[in-house]
Order: sequence, then C-alpha cells, then structure tokens
Amino acid sequence: MSPPSSKSEGLDSEEWEWIANTLANMDCGVDAKCAKTRRLRAELGLIRQILSSEVKGWNGNDSMDLSFFMGSFKAIKKMETRFASLGIKKTEFLIFLELVLKRFEKQKLLVKKPLATISEFKKMKGVVENEEEHL
Repeated sequence: MSPPSSKSEGLDSEEWEWIANTLANMDCGVDAKCAKTRRLRAELGLIRQILSSEVKGWNGNDSMDLSFFMGSFKAIKKMETRFASLGIKKTEFLIFLELVLKRFEKQKLLVKKPLATISEFKKMKGVVENEEEHL
C-alpha cells in the first residue's frame, strides 16, 4: 500500500479483503498497564474482530447495512473519546479505524426496516453532521 496523499482518500483504492486482513493483524498499540487500559484493549479487540469478519467478503459491493454503519460509527467515536480521556496518543490502529470509517461513509446504505429506521435517522442526523470535522 502506498501512502495516501490525503486522509480523505486513505483507503479508497484498497480491496476489502486487504482491509479485513489488516484489521485482523494490526497491533492495537495499547499497553495493558491498568484495568482501564486492559478494558480498552479488549474493546478494541472486539471491534477488530467484528469489523474484519464483516468486511471480508465485500469486494465488488458498494453498499452496507445502515445499522452496521451506525454501530461502527458509534464504536469508533467512543474509542476516540476513551483514548483522549485516558491520555493515550492516537495509535496507528485508531487512525486506521478512522480511515475505515471514512471508507464506510462512501458506501451506499441499505435499509432493511425502513419504518423502524426513520426515527434512527432523526436521532443520528445531528451526530453524523457534527462529527465530520473530527476526522
């Protein structure tokens, strides 16, 4: 992988299989020194497993489920907040998660339950619009 010229184009040209393998094999960069960092490391491990198993077979498909997008968005933003609250500098893994989230934002969203998601869109509308500047 050659380095991207900007953060916005970070993983745009990469295959989902490569992204899944990188997620599965990249070190999270958090040393488990205390209970809080051990918990953070465990949560990062769960995020790693879920994301890598989900995106592994996406090649050729430019769409994703809305609930998966929102869950990923919330989890990654929560990790950013936890890193900041613990005074941990952003690791390569967290930066990679941000790049994956940027790639997710370019996918078409599939809605399986349209009536049930109308209220979710209303709740999350402000969150997605206001969080864009943090990436």
